[in-house]
Amino acid sequence: MTHIVSDVRRVPVGPIELEDAICPTNLYTCEKPYTATILSIRKIYSCLQCDDTIYEIVFAHCGKLSYWEGQAFGVMRPNPDDPSVPGCVKELRNIFVASSRYGDDFNGKTATIVVPLDIIDKTLKYLCLEASPGDHLQLVGPTFEATLLGDYSPTATHIFVAKSGAAIAPFRAHLRRFFKEDISSFKFSGNVLLFYGAKNDPNCRQYYDEFKQYKEDYPRNFAYKYFNDLLDGKADFTYVFQKVVHDGAYIYLVGPQGMVDEVDSVFRGFVDSPEDQDKWTGIKDELVRKNQWRAHVYYY
Repeated sequence: MTHIVSDVRRVPVGPIELEDAICPTNLYTCEKPYTATILSIRKIYSCLQCDDTIYEIVFAHCGKLSYWEGQAFGVMRPNPDDPSVPGCVKELRNIFVASSRYGDDFNGKTATIVVPLDIIDKTLKYLCLEASPGDHLQLVGPTFEATLLGDYSPTATHIFVAKSGAAIAPFRAHLRRFFKEDISSFKFSGNVLLFYGAKNDPNCRQYYDEFKQYKEDYPRNFAYKYFNDLLDGKADFTYVFQKVVHDGAYIYLVGPQGMVDEVDSVFRGFVDSPEDQDKWTGIKDELVRKNQWRAHVYYY
């Protein structure tokens, strides 16, 4: 059963033409990238138990870089000798967009990316530590399909799973569209369950205030839980299994291969038995075929 989402604290967005039915893909190439201007850079996460540090970067694209929630851009450092010349393709990094198609300014002219700091990786180091507002980024794409919505119906149920770090980006983009933006042609009345972060890491709170507000405004449509709740909480997992396998919900997993394997293993342990040790494989194959199981593995 779904519940109508009210217009609590929603913000009008535009231009409405961005609701075009055709998903933009590969508008810019490595040979002809789009050059955007950085507006702001801020640290949004620093792990106490590890070396993970995450930055949020907002850039202006003047409405010339269309994308949909769940997509990513290939990002290159500008050529230090001539910014008008494409940067080094070998240093290109695919980074998820963390804002909706309207951007965090709601006018369709900016976009936000969430970037993990890596001092060895020249592109990520540039973005986090060397770039400044007013500097440029060269962008390729947009691309990726795994975290585009498997069902664009406003009544669908979506389960988002990310363990930590920059993986929150595509889910944050969807949530802004569902619960923050006032879009005349799209009114979300479905349900979202987000699993993200760790209870033992008090700094793992990227966009926590936003998620908390959504939960307060739409308690029947949105719930936020920690990643470990999916693995350890029998009630939570049973609910997810029922929704995905029996009720047609969509589950999206973003993270390193080990995280995706963890979730896969819990599903397998729930259904496999000594008599049928490969039951989960058949179920999962059918979910993948129907676009209900959508996983993106990253390696940085």
